[in-house]
Amino acid sequence: MANLGLVIFCDKKEGTTKLKFLKRIILKIKDFFSKEFVCFPIKKVKVNKDLNIYFIKLKYTLDEISEFKHFKIKKFKKNIQKHLTENFLDKCIFPAFAPENLEFDSCIKNPFSGYFIYTALLVSILEIIASKKGVSVKEFDIGIIQGDNHKLFYSYIKILSPLVKFITIITNKKEYVQEKIEEVYDETGLSIRVTDDIESGLDNIDIVINLGDVGKFKKDKKIKSKAIVINYGNAKSDGTMFDNIIIDGISIQFDNSLETILNQNAIRCFTKIELASMIFCHKKSICANINKNNVDNKIIDDIFSHFIKSGCKITGFTGRFQGIEDKNLELRI
Repeated sequence: MANLGLVIFCDKKEGTTKLKFLKRIILKIKDFFSKEFVCFPIKKVKVNKDLNIYFIKLKYTLDEISEFKHFKIKKFKKNIQKHLTENFLDKCIFPAFAPENLEFDSCIKNPFSGYFIYTALLVSILEIIASKKGVSVKEFDIGIIQGDNHKLFYSYIKILSPLVKFITIITNKKEYVQEKIEEVYDETGLSIRVTDDIESGLDNIDIVINLGDVGKFKKDKKIKSKAIVINYGNAKSDGTMFDNIIIDGISIQFDNSLETILNQNAIRCFTKIELASMIFCHKKSICANINKNNVDNKIIDDIFSHFIKSGCKITGFTGRFQGIEDKNLELRI
């Protein structure tokens, strides 16, 4: 059983800005001599048989802690370490936006962006888009723009092979890819077209899975595409305009047991997809090594399986619609 502590800053609304001047001075003096930085009780949540999460709420806002000097930082770390020891916590995680000087041996800033969950749920994303359009995934003409992540690139081709009839690969490494594609055809029977011409590659494509940098492709003229882009790279380019939906991320929801205990203060410090990353990484040791260059078919299958079994679900897409930021992209599909 792993025990993980998550540090949550006090919300600004809970501060003392409305108190009279003299009372604020008295509270600051008390704070200076106080040895306790944490609000009680510390909330413990049993996520599953493998993981407990302890929500450690601080008495201070982010702005207040950012002003701590060396002496108070030292007291703060000592106090947090005390709670780690008392609650048998294996590790403590601060929000990604926390000051770097708060980190010490067992307490680190959040390293989980949720990127690998977003990459592992490609098929779920495609199924949601297909359902919204009233078609099956098999009916989509899909294009993949290759990037530097070769492992993820080939994993996606194999994952999509039983689901689609045809894929177009757009790549600047045509000869290298062509050799690999022939191996995929022999294994799966999937027909794949390979081109280094992004204009012809995007012609009549319904869905673009972008793993690269669109701006690196040479274009003789400005290209416009109405395809929906599932973006894992850089889809911004002066020469190629995706005049529809660009999905850059997903919104998720946990099962009711975890969802009900997540107040706005917790979500403000850790997004749900960051929390999901922590949960899955403690459930499967292989996830501890996940980064953008290390996602293969087995890891994708494991994450997808745990995502479904844990009661999580995708509730929406985030990204851009006609160049404007949009957090409810599924309404545009």
